[in-house]
Amino acid sequence: MTLLLIDDDKDFTDFFVEAVAELGVTCTALTKSTDILHYDLGNTEHIIIDLSMPGFDGLQILRFLKDVKYDGYISVTSGQTHSVLESAKELCQLHQLNFHTLLRKPFDLSFLNKLIPAQRESKSTPICISAKFPCDQTLVKRLSIAIKQQAIDVYFQPKINLKTREVTGFEALARWFLDGVFVSPEKFISLAEKHQLMPDLTLLIIDKSLKHYLLLNQDKKNNFGLAINLSSTELKQENLPDILFKKLHQYNMPCDKVTLEITETVLLEKKPTSLEVLTRLRLMGFKLSIDDFGSGYSSVNMLQNGPFTELKIDRAFIKSINIKKQSKIIVKSIVDMATQLGLSVVSEGIETPEEARQLFEMNCHTGQGYFFSKPMPASTVNEWLSYWRDEMPTQ
Repeated sequence: MTLLLIDDDKDFTDFFVEAVAELGVTCTALTKSTDILHYDLGNTEHIIIDLSMPGFDGLQILRFLKDVKYDGYISVTSGQTHSVLESAKELCQLHQLNFHTLLRKPFDLSFLNKLIPAQRESKSTPICISAKFPCDQTLVKRLSIAIKQQAIDVYFQPKINLKTREVTGFEALARWFLDGVFVSPEKFISLAEKHQLMPDLTLLIIDKSLKHYLLLNQDKKNNFGLAINLSSTELKQENLPDILFKKLHQYNMPCDKVTLEITETVLLEKKPTSLEVLTRLRLMGFKLSIDDFGSGYSSVNMLQNGPFTELKIDRAFIKSINIKKQSKIIVKSIVDMATQLGLSVVSEGIETPEEARQLFEMNCHTGQGYFFSKPMPASTVNEWLSYWRDEMPTQ
């Protein structure tokens, strides 16, 4: 592994380079931050950046790395407050850089024991199609064919009652494997929206979801709800409520068993058609959820004026409730506000028992995330349910 350290403290950089060399890691140090502008990053796997440097600070370096499309890992270090480090981390992610670690000075070198194995293991992780392969034009053609051939899969992720730990329902999630390679949903759904493929894709997902849902609920012990995502393009279709109503009638399924999740950022447009569609869906009995609540700017307005029954707290807040006081306060405030408004609350992205415990103590109703289960193929849901009911963890 090759490291690049950018820090204007020469004594520290000399020590760091020697220390990591003993671990078998090659590290180059730049004590003049502007040197990065002319540095060949081709073989650099990980860059550690000090935020506070004269002339060209760490945040400017992050912007530069975004502009040159650096695809290695980035760690950020500083003696500034934790909130400054967190802001730098957020900026790194907004630039779509591969953030790795926050290091508040002074720090010891024990973090390298985690960093080095992580780098080595990353070589064997499953391949995921990126923007580099194949080109968007090819992906769109293959996606259109996959939709026509019904080659888009539906995976299910359970929603869990945080008090009883019982399964309350499942969210249906679109998954696409192109020639055995996983294509991220963010990528292919974005392409579907841009190239008018979304209506057909949505109907395919709904068909497959309802078919599997009915099989699942044949067992009288099961009385699960089903959550399905809608995109911005669907909300522009005036006849969407009629289409969905007919589809549920075809499967003899009551509308109040289906929650339609709408990403919060979609609601920024404030189009009359969207509000009409949402309100008609609610009149028909569908439940409506604001997905990724807190990630956009329309939250309070939509709670006041929209016909919603549920909100899902964005995972960005959940993953930091144990390390950021601000996140914990925000999540508690959202839960309290939603409860007083008579809305159900789902926290998504729960990955640890501590996160689940804290959310339960905040009176959050429902949780979803890898701590309970990753999204799974329909064929494995019954097996997982049997396991969960036998081994249901307690608080």
